[in-house]
Amino acid sequence: MFTENNVALTPIGQLKNPVSQDITQSPISIGFECLDREMFDPEPCYDLLANAGIKWARCQTGWARCEKVKGKYTFDWLDSVVEQLLKRGIKPWFNVGYGNPLYMNNTFSEAAVGCVPLYYGKETILAWQNYIKALAAHFKGKIKYFEIWNEPDIANFWQPESSNPEDYARLIEMTSDMIRSEIPEARIGACNSSRFGSFAVRLLRSGIARTLNFYCFHAYAVQPELNYAQVIAMIRRTLDENGGKHVEIWQGEAGFASWFPSGHYLNYIKESEQNQAIWLLRRYVTDIAHGIKVSSFFQAADMMGKKYQTGNDTRPQPARHGILNGIYYTPKTAYTAMKHIAAVFSEKTQPAELFMAVYFFNAHSWNQRHSRLLDIGVQCNAFTRNQYPIFEYHLAEDMQYGFKGLEKIEIRLENKPNLKPMQNPVLIDLLSGKVSRIENFTHEKDVFIYCKNLPLTDYPLLICDASAYHFEPLPTSRTSY
Repeated sequence: MFTENNVALTPIGQLKNPVSQDITQSPISIGFECLDREMFDPEPCYDLLANAGIKWARCQTGWARCEKVKGKYTFDWLDSVVEQLLKRGIKPWFNVGYGNPLYMNNTFSEAAVGCVPLYYGKETILAWQNYIKALAAHFKGKIKYFEIWNEPDIANFWQPESSNPEDYARLIEMTSDMIRSEIPEARIGACNSSRFGSFAVRLLRSGIARTLNFYCFHAYAVQPELNYAQVIAMIRRTLDENGGKHVEIWQGEAGFASWFPSGHYLNYIKESEQNQAIWLLRRYVTDIAHGIKVSSFFQAADMMGKKYQTGNDTRPQPARHGILNGIYYTPKTAYTAMKHIAAVFSEKTQPAELFMAVYFFNAHSWNQRHSRLLDIGVQCNAFTRNQYPIFEYHLAEDMQYGFKGLEKIEIRLENKPNLKPMQNPVLIDLLSGKVSRIENFTHEKDVFIYCKNLPLTDYPLLICDASAYHFEPLPTSRTSY
C-alpha cells in the first residue's frame, strides 16, 4: 500500500484522454474569438486543440473583415477556420456581431467592434441584413449554431447608443430572420455578460425567448461557484415563464488569465498558470453539474497579435487568457487541465442526484480552533457515465490564496441500486491526471460507500470505479497532494 502524508492512496495510472475526432458528444468548448481582428495565429492551435479533446469552438464572424468592398464578401479566412476545425472533429459555432466602417462613421476601432447597425441608418441596416444572408448561405451545411452579438449589456460592445434590451431584441429578430431564410433549421442564440441583472431579465421577459434555441451566460468570476446556482435557476425560471422552456442554457465565454496587465479590473490578482488551470477545472465542473449544455473557456491562445480594441477603449497588453502561450504556442498548465476535463466529460457524462457528504473527523480535532467556514465550503457534485456513478469534490476557496490542501478527510457516497456498483474505487486528480486506488473504504449495508483518509484540494478530485474511465498504467512512483 502506498501512503504519503497519511493519505492512503496507491497510484495506478494516468487518465487517458481521447482526441476530438473520437468524441461523439461533449459540452467542452474553447474560445476561438477575435480572429476577425487577427489577434492570434490560428494555425499552430488546431492540432493542439484536437489532441486536447475539445469538441466545440466559438468563432466570431467579423463583418468588417468579410466585406471590405461594398457588396462583395470574402469568406476565405473564415472558411479556413471552419474547415480546419471540422476536419479535426471540432464543431464551430458562430458569434455574429460588430459593425463595418464602410457603412459607419467614427467607429472607435478598424473592426467597428461593438458598433450596432440599428443606429446608423437604413443603408447600414440593409447592408447588415445582406451580409447576414450571405454569411448564412455560404456556411449552410457547416454551421448550425448562431449566437447574435456579444455582451450587448455593456458599453464596450454596444455603441454608439446606450445598451437596452429592447433594441437588442430587435437586432435578434432581424438577424435571425435573415439566417433562417437561408438555414431554416438554424439554432439561434443570445447572450449577456457576467453582469447578470435587469438587462438580461428584461430581455428574456420581452418574448424574444420564442425566437431563441439557446441562451449564453458569460460566467466571469474569481470563484466560479459564487452565486452560480441562483443565477442559473433565475435564467431557467425566467425563460420558462416567458415562452422559453425549449431554450438551452449555455456558458458561452468565461476565463481566467495566467497573466494580467497593470490596471486590470482585478487589481489584487495573483496570476499564475496553476491558478488559471484550477479556475478552468472548477468552471467546467460547476457548469456541467448545473446542466449547462455547452461550456466555453476564453480562450485558445493569448491575444498578442496587436492592440486589443473594444467599442470604446484600447488595451495595449490584454490579459493572457489562452490555454496556449501567445508567443510560442506551447501548452500551458491549463491546456493539460483541459485534456483531463475533456476526458472526464466526453460522451454520456451527465449530472446526477446522488448523496455525497464530506466529514472532517480526522482532518482536525473539533476541539481545536479553525475556520468552520472550511467545513461548509466544500462543493460536492455527482454525475453518471455509462451507468457508473461519478463523485466530485473540492474546496471553493479563491485559488489565489494558495490553499495547501488538507489530509485525512472522510467521504460518504450513495450506492444507488440502479447504477453499477463501485467495487474498485479510485481517486482521479484532475490537475495532474493521476489515478490512485483508494485503499481505505467500506461498504455500509449496500447503501453507502465510506472512504477514509482522502485529500482535500481547491481543485476538483473525482471518486469513481476504476472501470468508469480509461487510464494508462504508471510505472511505480510516489505521488503527493
